[in-house]
Amino acid sequence: MRVTLILYGEHALKHGPRKELEVEEGKRVSELLRELGISPGEHHVLVNERKVDDCRLKDGDVVKVLPVVYGG
Repeated sequence: MRVTLILYGEHALKHGPRKELEVEEGKRVSELLRELGISPGEHHVLVNERKVDDCRLKDGDVVKVLPVVYGG
């Protein structure tokens, strides 16, 4: 199945801002991010514009990974 991965910040520079990926049926967001070396705990993850902690991906899903911004 195909999903679209949209990255921001340093991961966009490392992997490119947008990727079309072929993933196994039933793959979880956490598994996909781990394979890319991205820590879900340090990022906001949205699937089809909804914030998620983790979920099973479906064909056609759009996954956005946004870095948590700290400042002061």
